[in-house]
Amino acid sequence: MPSMSRPSTSAASSPSRLSSSLPGTLSAYETVLRPIEAVAFWMAVIMPFVYVPLLVTGVETSSEQIAVAALVAVHVVALVVGRRYQADR
Repeated sequence: MPSMSRPSTSAASSPSRLSSSLPGTLSAYETVLRPIEAVAFWMAVIMPFVYVPLLVTGVETSSEQIAVAALVAVHVVALVVGRRYQADR
């Protein structure tokens, strides 16, 4: 009985393999993804400076605690989305 192997899922995750398998698609993918990565990267860089005023004034009320938690969550998302950004690309 011949063995049945699954197709590799790494081809979908690798941009270089994607470009060879789907010509024209990668440029459209990069056109959409690159600006999103750039914004996320720079948000991740700037967001820690937003924490300073909140932490200096204190986080006393529940609304301030929610705001800090939301900022941390957005910061984590920005870090994850912007992690592949390279300015010289």
